[in-house]
Amino acid sequence: MHLPFMSRRRPRAPQSRRLVLALSLAFVTVTRMAAQSSAPPAPVVRIGIIDSRVLLQEMPGRSRAESQFALEMAGARELVRAASDSMKLAVDALSKVEADLRPQQRESVMMQVRARELALEDMVAQLNLLADRRLQELQAPLLAQLATAVKLVRVRERLALVLDLAAGAMVVDADSTLNLNALVLQELRRLPPAQPPR
Repeated sequence: MHLPFMSRRRPRAPQSRRLVLALSLAFVTVTRMAAQSSAPPAPVVRIGIIDSRVLLQEMPGRSRAESQFALEMAGARELVRAASDSMKLAVDALSKVEADLRPQQRESVMMQVRARELALEDMVAQLNLLADRRLQELQAPLLAQLATAVKLVRVRERLALVLDLAAGAMVVDADSTLNLNALVLQELRRLPPAQPPR
């Protein structure tokens, strides 16, 4: 028997039940948002920029190393000048007597002159290699001291990275506050001057 007041539809949930569901949903949403906001923020990576060419020009101890290098190179240049003068005298002497020499004598003298030319070229090449090596030896203490100063500044300023423009770091544009040259130079002036090797 069908009673007219009974509906075939499911009865509606009471108001209190709907309120509990809404509050539960809101609680889950708020909990998720709180969990996301309490996650640690991504770390900020701070960097600095230096130009070691500029720093090497201004750092203490550079002029002493340069003076020592110039003094040592003056001796090498004197050797090259003396060998070149001797070579020129030999060529001048040959040109004066060349017409009077027999073909065999001329060929022998020309071979001697050529041997002296090759020896002079070899001496210049060897001196250039020695000069490069000596320059690296004299710069090594300066570069080590520069590295120490850069590290001190990096740690004190809590930087993750320091780029050197002289080493080929390509920076297209940067905030001027990232330039650490002044801070590194201050640190270099606090350190005892680098002693060049003997």
